[in-house]
Amino acid sequence: MNRRRFLGAAGVVGLGALAGCSGAVGSVAPPTVPEDRLAEGGWTKTDESEATVFEQRFGPVTVTAKSTTVTYEDEALAAEVSEKTLGQIDGTLALYSASHINFSPDLNNLPGGVGRAELLSEVRSAAEDQFEQRMRDTGLESVSKTGEAEFETASGASPGLTTFSAEYPVGTLEYEASGETFTIEAGAIEVAGDLAVWNEGDYVVVAGGAYPGENFATTSETSLSEAITVSVDVDLGLTPDEYRREVRGLMAATE
Repeated sequence: MNRRRFLGAAGVVGLGALAGCSGAVGSVAPPTVPEDRLAEGGWTKTDESEATVFEQRFGPVTVTAKSTTVTYEDEALAAEVSEKTLGQIDGTLALYSASHINFSPDLNNLPGGVGRAELLSEVRSAAEDQFEQRMRDTGLESVSKTGEAEFETASGASPGLTTFSAEYPVGTLEYEASGETFTIEAGAIEVAGDLAVWNEGDYVVVAGGAYPGENFATTSETSLSEAITVSVDVDLGLTPDEYRREVRGLMAATE
């Protein structure tokens, strides 16, 4: 794995498939996402997958859940950073992903409402656990849940969101110039993540993303001789607040 590829291609949102479970839910439509806004922002759809993700008994009722998940990558940001680093950091730097989860029996028609609150809590807990794990699977380190924030969707739901942080170890960057090799110990890029889970009609939406959590800038000095020292500055010009607003805006517009 190229450790400078930052985030991997797999989506970080949604629930993993439940082994050995066929389920009774039919095909699930993908979540409704703001496609025009995604296209204008340089995001490209990279994956769409369907899986049976949940089967559990609540009192006399066995509930099965099936999801369809879509994943988008910010290719415009990736291309910009790759150009700035002469290809040394190449790959996905921001992801947005969303899942539409259907249930059998219908979530809002459980007999006597039995297990509904527990079911939503189970989905939220599982989504947060897998969000953390998938961040680790992409090569991120020091992944942790950092807190909660207010969050309201365009449809009027107020589920709040869970925030995460992580580090992506970039390692050593190498550049050739005038027959000399310049090395920069880049350390790590800070990564932020957001995740929200809410009930929308008779289904559940899981939406979130990961993006650079702070700008990356560093300076390295290399001695060419006793009299000559070359200083190399790297500043990626990342804008975390802008990425945060963009990802949360995409999440809010998802249904």
